Amino acid sequence: MRIIGVYLDYPFVRASLIITGRRGIEVLALKSAPLHAPADVKQLYMKNFTGRIASGLSARDFLIRSLELKTVTGKHVEQAIAFQAEATSHFNPGEIITVPLLGGKKDKAVEALLITASKEALKHHLAELAKLGIDPDAVSIVPSALCHFARWKFPNIADAFILNLGSHETTCVWMENGRLKRAHAIAVGAETLIAALFEDRKKVLLRKEIEGAAKQIDLLLLKPGLNPHLTTALADLRREIGKIFYSFAREEKKPVIITGRTDAFIHLKEFLVEESENSMTLEERAFAVPIGLALEQNDPNSLQLRRAEFFPQRNWGRMGIYASALLAVSFALSIFLFVFALWSSHCKKKEMIDSFQLAGKGSVEQRIDNWIASIETHNKEYPYILQVPKVAEVLSWLSTHPLLERLRKEDDPIDLREVRYELVKFPKIESLQEPYLAKVEIEFRFKNAMNARKFHEALREGDSHVDAKREITWESLSDGYRTSFFLKNRSPYVL
Repeated sequence: MRIIGVYLDYPFVRASLIITGRRGIEVLALKSAPLHAPADVKQLYMKNFTGRIASGLSARDFLIRSLELKTVTGKHVEQAIAFQAEATSHFNPGEIITVPLLGGKKDKAVEALLITASKEALKHHLAELAKLGIDPDAVSIVPSALCHFARWKFPNIADAFILNLGSHETTCVWMENGRLKRAHAIAVGAETLIAALFEDRKKVLLRKEIEGAAKQIDLLLLKPGLNPHLTTALADLRREIGKIFYSFAREEKKPVIITGRTDAFIHLKEFLVEESENSMTLEERAFAVPIGLALEQNDPNSLQLRRAEFFPQRNWGRMGIYASALLAVSFALSIFLFVFALWSSHCKKKEMIDSFQLAGKGSVEQRIDNWIASIETHNKEYPYILQVPKVAEVLSWLSTHPLLERLRKEDDPIDLREVRYELVKFPKIESLQEPYLAKVEIEFRFKNAMNARKFHEALREGDSHVDAKREITWESLSDGYRTSFFLKNRSPYVL
């Protein structure tokens, strides 16, 4: 897959083209051009480019908040983070967009960074890209891109300070365990330092000559008296970098990775930071951000700020094509299954009719009698189909019993104290033919003892539920009666 990373480093635009595949990641092209004349950069994406394009917001356009959630399952993490973000934010939800950047797990807790960006800043960023004819598939952030670049270039470094010197902005990043932890932007860049030098040399140099002159100045040999504005700007930048790095990780000495326009002056990176990683070419340093933006798209957990109303229009088109294709395939599969079901049903019917015709000689009535006789010879009860009446049926039988209904009308209703239902016998694995046998025990009371005797006689006579052939017990209690009887099984099922 081909991916282009675009970095708006005002007044320049820088882009990188990488390809990812089985052989790994390869950087194919690096282009830089002024924003007002971006022809060189447009060469990368104007000729029927079908890959992905990614850009990144500046560190000054968003806020980073850390968040930790405990006992949250993976599929509910983003919903929980979104709920927590709304509860802890004082911003107007209609003016911002908040996206979680998931980190690792620590002590059964999920660590995440909440990236909160202004919708106005995102609109302005997309508008600037639209002037270049770019509608990016993804918008990330510059600090995240720098972390991906550092992980790609220095896979053995997990924790580091990253310093990117842009044209008008310096981005400071703290990377922990290979992931973005903190970031801050300083409103000083290479163009700011060059402008300070111009203030010192404007009497002897033209504006268009100052950049070439800057590349000949060794900052380790700089004379403050001859370059007061440049000396002040450099001192301010060093002081700000020191404060930010100290606030990121106090008293921790970590590797420092410097990227960006470090060739603006001789020994610029050595002047800003005494020790830093040197195993990079000048091109890699200058294009670290666009390379990182492209590399991030190869990560399944890449940051995506283009959500809701900012979702890419051409991605809607792709999703529409995929949805239409899926609908067409589903429709075709439904038709196939419907036709197959009709054909299968027709075949079964034909097979059944043929079997009827071959079932023997004689009239239709004789054949039916033969089939009934054959079924009865194989009359077997499936052991695990319940054949005794259910508890609800027993209670319904009691409430609708003819004798009890008549006694109720005579103002002597049965007063049920307790009903016990017990499954005495039932089939088991070792005895599948064991019949079902249910026993019911009732404790009740009547006002008139004769009515209790009538109910006892009705039970002894049996009915659709009471099995009169089995034992029926009767016991007189101090305040009522107790009787027990067995239930009849239902007619067996024939399978």
